[in-house]
Amino acid sequence: MKITLDTIRQTLRCAFGQESFIASFITKVQPDKVCPTSSIDAKGVMRYNPQFVEKYVTDDKDVFSLIAHELMHPMFGHFIHQSGQLENISADMIVNAAISLVLSHGSGNGSLFRKFYQPIGLEGLLRPGSQMYQSRYSRLYDTFYQGHGSGHKLSTGEVIQALKVLTPTHEIPRLVLLGSHGKTGTGTSETTEGSGDVPVPAFRPDVLGHIAQDLQRAAENPGGIGAAYGESLYEYFIDVLKTHLSIKNVLLQKFSTRQKVDRFKQVVQRPRIGMSPIPLHPSKRDFVLLAAGIPPFHYHNRVTRQGSEDRGLAVYLDVSGSVNQHLPEIIGLLRSFKNDLKTVFLFINKVIEVPFRTLLKGHVQTTYGTDFDCIAEHVLANRFDKAVILTDGYASMKLENLEELKRCKLRALTVLFGGKQDCPEFGPFGDVIILEEVTA
Repeated sequence: MKITLDTIRQTLRCAFGQESFIASFITKVQPDKVCPTSSIDAKGVMRYNPQFVEKYVTDDKDVFSLIAHELMHPMFGHFIHQSGQLENISADMIVNAAISLVLSHGSGNGSLFRKFYQPIGLEGLLRPGSQMYQSRYSRLYDTFYQGHGSGHKLSTGEVIQALKVLTPTHEIPRLVLLGSHGKTGTGTSETTEGSGDVPVPAFRPDVLGHIAQDLQRAAENPGGIGAAYGESLYEYFIDVLKTHLSIKNVLLQKFSTRQKVDRFKQVVQRPRIGMSPIPLHPSKRDFVLLAAGIPPFHYHNRVTRQGSEDRGLAVYLDVSGSVNQHLPEIIGLLRSFKNDLKTVFLFINKVIEVPFRTLLKGHVQTTYGTDFDCIAEHVLANRFDKAVILTDGYASMKLENLEELKRCKLRALTVLFGGKQDCPEFGPFGDVIILEEVTA
């Protein structure tokens, strides 16, 4: 099959719809004999090895799998892990399983992976339909493809840990893997054979958000195919997409505070010991048994359980005269918190707490003249450790208030609207960003 830009776009629009962002994101397709298999960079340029394509890519479902594989790595945040062999295999295992099960229609149930990888051993983890019975990897494999695991959603880090326990160092094969497996940026790293020195692209958050929308539309819940068939993987896949679809929420969550209680739920991790047939984070006892040649029937894993606790957001909104023209964007930025955020703080030269729903209705009276001292004094009086400040930036703060905020180690996110690019008064306390950067 010959790969052209028209072929790529036609395939993606069939899979994701005529308005597919991914179809328009890929701007160029070119053969590259240096590239072991294929790659897509942050500018939307796709490169492929002609010999690889001639041998393995035979229809549009294979083309879909090839593109989805490259785009899923940044979606899952895989490039934060080291680029050793087992790390790359673990990342590809999760990506290939998601494409085969959750995007089964577009990928032909992972037909490309069936052709490219053998169905046994460590290589068998990278494809559906492998013969893993009596393999040391059978329980790990079944957790993804058969739904016979404990129901726990395995993260990439947990899969890496499991493979490191299950695979003796001298038995790690040299596998050719699909796509890019180097370091982010322009540098290279020592990686699994077949990844070459292809640098990993660093996609912008807004690009990932648009890609996530395409993937969410195409996602199929595999739970109906059979009892618990790929259900945990589907839930994990959707959870990952949400982190990109709600990038604005994630940004604000970093600044939640215990000192203001709304109905805002902050996810927390609580450690515990769990029993599992898969070695996720084995205890010392498990390692002793493994060293003695006695595989435990169940591993005593040190795992974490997600919980939640009530938090709040101390949001300060500048209501000086320039706010009117930017109010729609500001409301759009905060609207997703309408069920969680009870109140916001409006400020000019004093702070007034108002119900959040009042702001959503646009009931804001504005005036001219403002200062940041009222925010500083309000933060100090309420002992807030974090705050979110939306302002045009045209105000000042007394030196003594600035020093007092530094002493209290305030962390603040400052969102500017109205044209100004910096805010020296709140810059020392955290990120200063432009409104368009979080509403694009």
